[in-house]
Amino acid sequence: MIKGEKVLIVLPSDALGGAEQFLKMMAKLFLEKGNKVYVVFLKRKKFLGWRDIEAHPNASLFFTSFDSERMGVLGMMNILNKLRRNKFDYVFSSHVHLTGFLGTMIGVGLVKKKKFIGRESTSIFKRFVGIKLTVFKLLYKLGYSKLDLLICQTEFMKKQLVEALPKLAQTIKIKVIANPLNLADIEIRSKQDIDVSPFGQYLVAAGRLIHLKGYDLLIKALGQLNRRSLNLVILGKGSEEESLRELISRENLQERVFLLGQVENVFPYFKNAKCCVVSSRIEGFPNVLLQMMSQNHKVVSTLCAGGIEDIPGIFTCKTNDMEALATALENALENDTKENIKTFDHFLKERSIDRFVKKVEELVMVEKAEEKVP
Repeated sequence: MIKGEKVLIVLPSDALGGAEQFLKMMAKLFLEKGNKVYVVFLKRKKFLGWRDIEAHPNASLFFTSFDSERMGVLGMMNILNKLRRNKFDYVFSSHVHLTGFLGTMIGVGLVKKKKFIGRESTSIFKRFVGIKLTVFKLLYKLGYSKLDLLICQTEFMKKQLVEALPKLAQTIKIKVIANPLNLADIEIRSKQDIDVSPFGQYLVAAGRLIHLKGYDLLIKALGQLNRRSLNLVILGKGSEEESLRELISRENLQERVFLLGQVENVFPYFKNAKCCVVSSRIEGFPNVLLQMMSQNHKVVSTLCAGGIEDIPGIFTCKTNDMEALATALENALENDTKENIKTFDHFLKERSIDRFVKKVEELVMVEKAEEKVP
């Protein structure tokens, strides 16, 4: 990474889901290395999770004035037009629709770049069917050809993509690079003092309140545990909040389940929990799983993404199975897992953000060198 480079990062909104946290981590690293970072959001400003980036003198954040993504496209085009004098050393995206959009904008000259890097945030061909999948396939065809590198989080994700779009795999470089963590930043954030006494002894989960996250299964699994003094804390907001509250009431768990909404710093909650849980039905790869491993030696996850079965020390179970999830939780709580502190630490150090960026730069440079070979 060379000091003084210009970086463009484009996101749907300032909500901090897994893909957005990844892009924020990239923004922070480039700023720390003395670069200029431009961050463009498809929607209006709504949350406070980017205020540390916004406060940096080398960061410029741009929001549209819209709540919907469809209308936000017009606002984003206007923002990119204002930035068109810049030639960006790096352009980053981690959402299929925005990668396709950016590729199109690069094609018509509205965005000038040296290196355009996309990252797949979910297994599109596993998650969607019908019209939605057709739309996503169109987006791949429209803009992905302009990518210098497409990053898949797992071999499983890459395999699905290549099988579904073999021509794309022949056109661009597609590589698997495991999700990174900014361990130095996590260490600082984990030291924040919070009051967890209202929750007693608790399990914790985090992410958007949507069906794919499997919180309905987790809430039901809590009721099956032989630990009536154990509670559940869920961090995040989303469209399923009302239905989850109704489920909590039906299961008579009002005194044991806490929906805390969007939390700016999740790490102290992970650190103080009896066990951390990923209950998802499907993921590209859950970044939150790695974050949990950085703070807690008792971690449970469904096999919701490729590569999870290879992580040492965590307790796993099949997806969409409440009883299997309850059993995995019981096993994690009953077993001595203190050795996982060293195991997780070693595993996570291999996924540092610095190593990730170095690998990206090496792959892009190799591609440029290959292009020059007659």
